[in-house]
Amino acid sequence: MTIFTNALKTTQIKVFIALICCLRPGLQSGDFLNQVNPPWGYIFRDWKGPPIDVISYIPPNATKNTRILMVVPGASRDAQRFHASWLDLAKKENFIVMTIGARKRYFPDEYSYNAGRVVSSEGHAMHKDQWLFSAIKPLFEDFKKRHGLISDSFYLFGHSAGGGFVHRYLLFDPSAPIVKAVAANPAFVTVPDFDIRYPFGLKNTPIKKSDMNNWFNHNLAIILGEEDLGPRTKPLSNGAMANVQGSNCLERGKLLYNSANQEAEKKGSKFNWSLITVPGVGHDNFNIAPFACRFLFE
Repeated sequence: MTIFTNALKTTQIKVFIALICCLRPGLQSGDFLNQVNPPWGYIFRDWKGPPIDVISYIPPNATKNTRILMVVPGASRDAQRFHASWLDLAKKENFIVMTIGARKRYFPDEYSYNAGRVVSSEGHAMHKDQWLFSAIKPLFEDFKKRHGLISDSFYLFGHSAGGGFVHRYLLFDPSAPIVKAVAANPAFVTVPDFDIRYPFGLKNTPIKKSDMNNWFNHNLAIILGEEDLGPRTKPLSNGAMANVQGSNCLERGKLLYNSANQEAEKKGSKFNWSLITVPGVGHDNFNIAPFACRFLFE
């Protein structure tokens, strides 16, 4: 009798599983992506610069078409903490998260990280192959290949130093395959002024005035915490040039948006940027993330 009961239960479970599969038309079990096992990442080396860490999260219902978000951490380079800020959101909205880790051993300062390694701290121009900006597209293609993904573009988020990286990356890589991007609470900004030296302006860079149109056309949101009113602590972000931009990230982010908007109007360029301020939030990646998620995946 016990054997018969167990067999009946087994049959019922199989029927239940079959019914579940029938309720998901167009998606067979083989269409879902494998989950990422510990340690949840790898080291990317397939470019001309130093190695870059990659942490990934694939939500349970992800397929090869699932949207991909790349996260760029702040100055702490704490990739795990920044990655963790997005996991509940990714599971709820069903998108894949890949967070990059640029170790201080290889990218020791704000020139090599926030500013993309375009110039050294001594002011020397770096070869384009060595820019941190130049790692993004091959890293994205490598990530897709590893996980069987087919998206030809991705979403991009950066906070603080990462926010500085994001808005500069969209300028320095005209072919950046970005759907939408968020630069949150950038520590200091690059304004479209060719009389101010990089990374605060565009003097001593290969950027041309004609490159501005493509930059302004990106679907980029500058998201700022209205309570982000404290000073920064790093040499560039707390230096004289940064303080000319404003005494805090809220003022500097608004300057970036307004100066770009004014330049776009002057040039008659299409301007696709958004400015979003978040009340009650300071220099806080975790509490900015839900607002960024709403903009990116609404």
